Amino acid sequence: MYRDNSLMPSEAVRLLALGLLAAGPRNYGALASEIRDFVGHLVGPSLELVAQPLELLRVEGLCEPLDAQLAPGDQQLRITESGRTELRRLLGSNVRAQVNDLNKLIVAIKMRFLYLLPEAERQAQVEILLELFERELLRLVELRQQRDGDRSELAAWLDLEIAQTRARLAWFDELRGRVAGRAGAEEPPRRA
Repeated sequence: MYRDNSLMPSEAVRLLALGLLAAGPRNYGALASEIRDFVGHLVGPSLELVAQPLELLRVEGLCEPLDAQLAPGDQQLRITESGRTELRRLLGSNVRAQVNDLNKLIVAIKMRFLYLLPEAERQAQVEILLELFERELLRLVELRQQRDGDRSELAAWLDLEIAQTRARLAWFDELRGRVAGRAGAEEPPRRA
């Protein structure tokens, strides 16, 4: 991970692979295909996000074949307890400001597998994302205020970014309410 406890590109792909295996056993080829499909639809083709060989997950003891007697191409892989521990560690990572497609991918992966975390960790992840978008909104609003009277299209573009960030904040605030509701706790809504 980076120093701020956010995921590197290879760890994002690792998180995706472990999350898919936690959802159920997968054939090696099907797993690789699902990873390529998910990443490709979110960020397009990317050399930065080429998956490390999935075999590495097996070597590290994070997954194992259901039936080791079968040929490697025919084996179904399942996540191990070490793999579940690594999945929780990766799911618990920070997310950097929404500057690039990698962060969008990481948020999407977290949303895909959020249900795999215990309630308290699920709530903590939603709070981390809310704080991320609150900081982003503050940064954008400050920059927009500096652009009052600017004749370029930057101010209009910043208005669009601010509206999208406010919409994300509102969505994550609703998610926080749903997650807290499942845990039996109610918190006051945040200001957007």
